[in-house]
Amino acid sequence: MDMLPVDNPTASYWLSDPHPLAKFRSSDAVPDETDIAIIGTGMAGVSTAYHILKQCKSATPPSITLLDARDACSGATGRNGGHVKTILASVKKWYESHGPDGAAVIIAWVAAQCRALKKIVEEEELDCELLVRRSYDVLYDAEQAAELKSWLRDRRKEGVEWLDELQWLEGPHLDRIVGAKGAVAAVGGPAVSLWPYKLVSSLLALVVDKGAKLYTNTAVHAIDRGSDTIKLSTSRGAMRAKKVVYATNGYTAGLLPQYHSVIVPFLGQNSRLVPNEQTLRQSPNLAATLNLHHRADSVDYLNPRPDGSITHGGGTRNFRRDANDRNERWFNNVDDSKLISDKVAPDFERIDREKLYGWEDSEAKVDSIWTGVMGLTPDGLPHVGQVPGTRNEWLLAGFNGGGMVFIFTMTQALADMVLEGKELEQTAIPVLFKTTEERLKKKCEDVK
Repeated sequence: MDMLPVDNPTASYWLSDPHPLAKFRSSDAVPDETDIAIIGTGMAGVSTAYHILKQCKSATPPSITLLDARDACSGATGRNGGHVKTILASVKKWYESHGPDGAAVIIAWVAAQCRALKKIVEEEELDCELLVRRSYDVLYDAEQAAELKSWLRDRRKEGVEWLDELQWLEGPHLDRIVGAKGAVAAVGGPAVSLWPYKLVSSLLALVVDKGAKLYTNTAVHAIDRGSDTIKLSTSRGAMRAKKVVYATNGYTAGLLPQYHSVIVPFLGQNSRLVPNEQTLRQSPNLAATLNLHHRADSVDYLNPRPDGSITHGGGTRNFRRDANDRNERWFNNVDDSKLISDKVAPDFERIDREKLYGWEDSEAKVDSIWTGVMGLTPDGLPHVGQVPGTRNEWLLAGFNGGGMVFIFTMTQALADMVLEGKELEQTAIPVLFKTTEERLKKKCEDVK
């Protein structure tokens, strides 16, 4: 299986206004050498570069070269849902897999993400439509709702404090509160929404202004480790780096084969829906972002935009029978040049007209629809830190479709690891996220 990004991806709404650096290259060929090579220019790669330059204590900062096989930030960060939140169903899974302490650590990390993103946008005056708002997990399945309510009640009795910001909601006015009709119950909590591509592109401009080199449409084909440096063979020549950061998410196994079936690429489908002019004039924008839980294994995510449109993603019920259905249309697949299913667009249009308050007569239409590649891990947690068995190589990847809730603060700590040689345990990154030989033994099933 070819693990390079395809060169003709579907057109994402988030990428509809390309940044001047989208196709930028600092020179015709990559430099012969660099102190730090960063592969990937999404949130993970660009934030790492930003924090390295900001946190460097030396009078002479290290030379940094960022590489991307396609346009800058055209991968998952330019294709995702655009909001950061805690999902109660995910919290329950973390609790069951990693215990109360593990769940507490992960939830605290997600909460810190919202604060950190707001802070960086304000400090650097970044134009990315960031909004601090509420988000609701809207539950349509009575069995799932009862299970989550019981679990939440039990945790409250235990006195856990890390669920304090989540609010259980039900009753006759639920539809009006959440802005969606027909739900059994809902869970409300804090969230941040934004235009991820604009955030990362703006950070990338700051990084390039500070001297980092950028090479878009420059694929890395091979890694060759020497005694002192690491050779990167690219489509624009060879380059030697003292240190390498892999911000490659679902494509990681293409350069680090030990991650085959450990970080598995998978496709998701997202869209933008636009209502008619009458709806735009008469109906106020939906105030909250939403996760519509049609059933436990079928969740859509909706992000109402300031212009009155909505990005709507998910739709897995159209191409998966159930949670165990790992068919090749979406699983172990890096081809985001195609839609997973043509059924998704009309399904989204129907749902938004039927479920959303004020959209009954909206004639909502899919304005654009696209796919994107994410990275799935068997334990549901990202892989971060020094690549096992290497000296000067670091990784952050495998975000299971939720990278926005982990990455930015993660790269603050990763920058210290790269600059100062710190171990992950010496940083704020939860040890649960550490990439280790032991975790490399855990494989996703059904991967050929």
